[in-house]
Amino acid sequence: MTIRNFFPPTQPERARSQRGLSGSRIDLANAGGQADAWLEPTLADFISLATSLCSMPMGMVSQLHADIGMQHPFVSIVNGRGDRRNQWWRFPGQNGVARTVVDFSLCEYAARRPGQLTEISDLQADQRFRNSALANGNPRVRFYAAVPLVSSNGDIFGTLCVMDREARVLTAAQRDAFLKLGRQLEGQLEARRAMQKLEQQTLTDALTGIGNRRSFDLRLREEWTRHLRNARPLSLLMVDVDYFKQYNDTYGHPAGDALLTQLGRVLRSPLRASDFLARYGGDEFSLILPDTDEIGALQVAERIKAAVEQTHWEHCDIEISLGAATVTPSEMCDFSALLQAADQAMYRRKHGREPRHA
Repeated sequence: MTIRNFFPPTQPERARSQRGLSGSRIDLANAGGQADAWLEPTLADFISLATSLCSMPMGMVSQLHADIGMQHPFVSIVNGRGDRRNQWWRFPGQNGVARTVVDFSLCEYAARRPGQLTEISDLQADQRFRNSALANGNPRVRFYAAVPLVSSNGDIFGTLCVMDREARVLTAAQRDAFLKLGRQLEGQLEARRAMQKLEQQTLTDALTGIGNRRSFDLRLREEWTRHLRNARPLSLLMVDVDYFKQYNDTYGHPAGDALLTQLGRVLRSPLRASDFLARYGGDEFSLILPDTDEIGALQVAERIKAAVEQTHWEHCDIEISLGAATVTPSEMCDFSALLQAADQAMYRRKHGREPRHA
């Protein structure tokens, strides 16, 4: 494990590996992919119930405008553009669901009618939708029925749909049961979204809006597992504000809080989407840099140093201390030792130089 006390003399530039520029996972709409573990079984069960209640061979859930409580939202590529809309289908003989985008036009129409069932007995005879991809492509649907999925505050989740390749109509009992089932799925999606919002609050530092110590610990374990599995380097930076107690004593705690909030924004600016920033505690911040060797970590530290120096601070310029540790696949180490090494490097930097501001 390599430990660096920043800042040493300039070293040759080496670009960090680019693992991705987006926080969302981007998949082709028909390429499948792994949804959050809770989602696909839930949708499969509701679609199965809907098709059984309505005696239909096919069912589908469309995600339209609002998120549906996924930790890692899918982004479909439709006509070359990212689109957060998705469809999960269940066909005859299928156990689970398949994520395949066919046509959103009917679902968009149905979703604009909250609390109502949309039923079209024969798409080919309907002037509005006879030319739709759903009616003319695979699976060439003729009968379509859908209930909208809308949250209590009016956010449109999407629709729960049943379909057939033959023209037909639902019975009054089927319509009533289908509407009630849709309300149950609405409740499930809204409860999941509320739970994830609460979970996110427990992982976010209330002052700075970045990750807190708990989210840092969770993310470090995730990245450590990925480091071992993929045999890629992993770096950790620790950042500390010098003379922060004196700053608080001089300008007051509200000013100290404002400084930490601003610093959180400054530290985030040179990071990739795959990097992770958290407030470790007090005036200390932690940065997890996946797929980053020691020279890449040095580059990030140099950018942070430059960003801090170029920032206008309200009362006076500030100084920070940085320490880093990098572990490579060939080294035997655990993530606790990595964290301790980065922390020690930061404190050696902090206490091993003359102060510019006292």
